[in-house]
Amino acid sequence: MNLRVHPTAQAAADAVAEAFARAARDAVTERGAFHVALSGGSTPGLMYTTLRELPDIPWKQVHIYFGDERSVGPDSPDSNYGAAQRELLSYVPVPAAQIHRMEGERRPLEDAATDYAALLPPQLDVNLLGMGDDGHTASLFPGTAALDAGGRVVANWVPQQDTWRVTMTFPEINAARQRWLLVAGPKKAGALADVQAGRGEHPVSHLTDPVWFVDAAAAGQAKQDDDST
Repeated sequence: MNLRVHPTAQAAADAVAEAFARAARDAVTERGAFHVALSGGSTPGLMYTTLRELPDIPWKQVHIYFGDERSVGPDSPDSNYGAAQRELLSYVPVPAAQIHRMEGERRPLEDAATDYAALLPPQLDVNLLGMGDDGHTASLFPGTAALDAGGRVVANWVPQQDTWRVTMTFPEINAARQRWLLVAGPKKAGALADVQAGRGEHPVSHLTDPVWFVDAAAAGQAKQDDDST
């Protein structure tokens, strides 16, 4: 398990932001563009604050996607796209045509999923993810149909939230060149320890070779890698 433990949530977010900057520069040098999927939740906001201040990110060659979205419009306070727009994208010069939001307000939501799958690049460079207290990632919640879905993007009924979500599938997430998890807070410690020990049926365990950026509170009893900071 590639687990990188940092003393605080902000330190973990800073580490992800710096990794983002390096990956963007490398991708643009090697392939001419950087294709990255952003995640939802509250923790990415810490990363966005750092990211928008970092120098030498080739924003004009960055293409932004989203790993999942709630069934709301872009102006909703619950929108993953909306949070990214307010906290990051309105500050940086990513061309508008290179920001690809999921249409969470669209009905039927299956059409939004189908169209989003069609606009994705052949391969994402980085898929940024989080983890819920129950071990879900993106909108791949325990016990939901999308856990076993094929294809690239699907609509997923989430009874725990009494709502539909649009989400990338595990095959799509795992097809990215890299998968990074930003996880913070003591409520995540139990699920993280279970994943490390191979206990339980946590959806996040379906990820292939993810890099974990976590704070000390989330790490809890998890064993830190020798190269962690």
